[in-house]
Amino acid sequence: MKKKAEIVPKLIVICGALSLLGIVFLFFIPKSKVETRQKKPESTQRLFAQVIQAAIPKIKKIWEEGDRFIKKDGLQCKDEILLDKNVGRSYYQCQPHFWQCFWSGGVNGKTAIEVEVFGELFHVRAQQSFRPISEYSAQKRFYEILKGPYNGLNFHYGVLIELSIDEVPELKWPIIMTDTCRDTYLPQRIYGYSKVDQKKSEQGFEWDNFDRHLFIDKFYVSNQMVNEWRILTNNNNQIISDRSKWAHPALLSLKEQKEYCGFWGKRVLEAKLFDAATMTPSDIKNSLPDRVARPQTPWQRDLSKTFLGMARINPDYQLTPLDCDLAQVQGCREKYYTTDSVTWMGMNFALGFFPESLVNNIEPEKNIKMSSRFRAAESEVHELGVLGRWSGENQKEFPVAFRCYEEVAQ
Repeated sequence: MKKKAEIVPKLIVICGALSLLGIVFLFFIPKSKVETRQKKPESTQRLFAQVIQAAIPKIKKIWEEGDRFIKKDGLQCKDEILLDKNVGRSYYQCQPHFWQCFWSGGVNGKTAIEVEVFGELFHVRAQQSFRPISEYSAQKRFYEILKGPYNGLNFHYGVLIELSIDEVPELKWPIIMTDTCRDTYLPQRIYGYSKVDQKKSEQGFEWDNFDRHLFIDKFYVSNQMVNEWRILTNNNNQIISDRSKWAHPALLSLKEQKEYCGFWGKRVLEAKLFDAATMTPSDIKNSLPDRVARPQTPWQRDLSKTFLGMARINPDYQLTPLDCDLAQVQGCREKYYTTDSVTWMGMNFALGFFPESLVNNIEPEKNIKMSSRFRAAESEVHELGVLGRWSGENQKEFPVAFRCYEEVAQ
């Protein structure tokens, strides 16, 4: 199975074939800067390989940090991706549509990156080598979404690209990039599930994830992600073509949610994992606490000290932009992919935003996070550990989002 960030550093997998040599190269390029040799190699193939290796940090930056390339004038790819003020910049990280826009010249007007090696300047560019996706546009793609494993490489989700160098035009180099931006690691420790009365001696249900490597999606599964799944499973007729909705949460039935997560080797998030990801430990450094805390919010242990608690005792309480950043409740402006609500371990949207589907093996009838943007700030559902019952069918008047998690073997 794929090894992730806290097990080994997340890498871009380079699997290039130099056709003139008939040799397949497999490189694992770390995040540290690639050092270039002082002496220029005489072989064209070796020169090509070293220039590509020198370009990898820049390639990674475009893929993983696409948000940093966006200027005030936005993006010039009307058929590909929109720059929406209601969508946080995290949406543009590890984003195939941003990748397509960048190499089309729609981000900074450039269609190649410059790399200086051996005192010479080389121009590296992605090739438009892949078939069009008619639901998006008639243009050929600079990438192809892959479902692993692929050519002996073990991964679930990958993006195949092909690089070339203007100064060495006869050679090309394929690369598989994985989504290093989608999920976050759940530290190994003892956790609690649901609410308990901290004043009493009862500890409630506790569990631990020692010797387990769990990765949880940072955000809800989006319409754009589901579109990729639809294409790979030949359900193109169900693709959402409206780009303004691509960053919105995908509204699937519970059956479809499980099918989507399962396709990528994952599962729909469990209720106990949601609590673990959102209930900040009293002492993060102590993984074996005598007592597991159950805070009422991710930011304050005592709800009365938050705007949610204030709204319960003051019917005239006025929401502020900061309140809405922490928990998007009724009356807040709708936003997506924002990171102001991040929890202690890197997950977003603990309270407010959308109701969230949760698989619950402890109390199966409690399968949804009730706190959402459809409830007023004074509602008692805005508290960690408060779950409700969901039929498993999404409805327009009560849309339910979801996210996946993955357990990775050592």
